[in-house]
Amino acid sequence: MQQRPVEVLHRAELAQLYQIYAPKLLDYIRRYGASLEDAEDILTDVFVAAMEYTSFSTLTVQQQQAWLWRVARNKAVDLYRRSRRFSLHSDTFADEQTDGVSPETLSLKQEEQELLLRLIQELTPEQQKVLALRFGENLRCAQIAERIGKREGSIRSMLSRMMNLLRRNYHTYDGGGSSRGTT
Repeated sequence: MQQRPVEVLHRAELAQLYQIYAPKLLDYIRRYGASLEDAEDILTDVFVAAMEYTSFSTLTVQQQQAWLWRVARNKAVDLYRRSRRFSLHSDTFADEQTDGVSPETLSLKQEEQELLLRLIQELTPEQQKVLALRFGENLRCAQIAERIGKREGSIRSMLSRMMNLLRRNYHTYDGGGSSRGTT
């Protein structure tokens, strides 16, 4: 019966920590690219893990906070790894205006988009993530760096190299016809 008061105290402490940190943790998890639903699931998992961690209440407040953030980050990274690769589908471009455009032009545009998607899918998962955050979510390099835990300069360099690589590969396949339609 002695364990019950400790358990209740532990839960009360967790409830207080939840009130304080849940909104910040949710934003933090969302910065890893998780949907709201996934972020809420991860947040629940974080606090369940804290409840199951028997030594959690013996940690200092700073250690508890660091522990919560570390577990949240690990779970968000796990989610990202499970989804593995950023996937764009051709219907991503379906919203574009097509009124008054000839079928030939639409077909060429679709081929160009499919080529670009193939080239993007050849990038590493981290490169795809950075590209998605920059152009999909319109984040600045500083925001991307904060979200994935890298320096802003590294993100700028990575984006520059990726864009040059994509341009070069796109023109190799599409430009002079050197790789396209030749045997």
